[in-house]
Amino acid sequence: MPAMPPVGRTERTRATPRQRREQILDAALDLVVEQGFPGCTMQSIARTLGVTRPALYEYYRDHEQLLADLCAREHQKMVELVVRCTTVTAAAADHEDPAGLFAAFLREYLDGVAATPRTWHFMLTSPLGAPPQVRDDIDALRRLVLEQVRFAVRSLPDPYGGADLDSEMAALSIIAGAESAARLIVEDPERFPPERVAAVISALAAHIARAWPR
Repeated sequence: MPAMPPVGRTERTRATPRQRREQILDAALDLVVEQGFPGCTMQSIARTLGVTRPALYEYYRDHEQLLADLCAREHQKMVELVVRCTTVTAAAADHEDPAGLFAAFLREYLDGVAATPRTWHFMLTSPLGAPPQVRDDIDALRRLVLEQVRFAVRSLPDPYGGADLDSEMAALSIIAGAESAARLIVEDPERFPPERVAAVISALAAHIARAWPR
């Protein structure tokens, strides 16, 4: 089978500017996932796409703007998933089976991670080596996720949530656990499929619920 021509060249006459920017961001995403932020340079992106570095500047004024757009695109996917999951959890306030809703939340989250592994690889990548503005954007988006999860925790009925629970500590614990589960799924999906991870977490949650003081 003959080798495929570089994406940047084959699409140059057909792709719209928006499609070209998406191609650039896809190449940058792969580089961050594989090599971290230090490995994602304008030169490495151009090499991946088979174009010259000046060609990238037709779409992005500099490296920082490119990475800022990449962070915004991938974090938007994460925020959309968190919103879907927390909407399910918030409904537990008037529901007779919070454990069942927790299981639904867990399935929604883990299936979302498995469906977009590159996005979650990116989320779990250290921001070291990223430009300062990009690191600030990542911090701001993490605070947004924290507030979404705190809202969900406060919406849970007693004894699982409510006003008396330290929602910040609960949310931070949930996020840490969620990131650990996501790491298992994206780094070794055959060994840790969503169904296996969900089964263990659900069992642990059931033990905690039974032991929780009423």
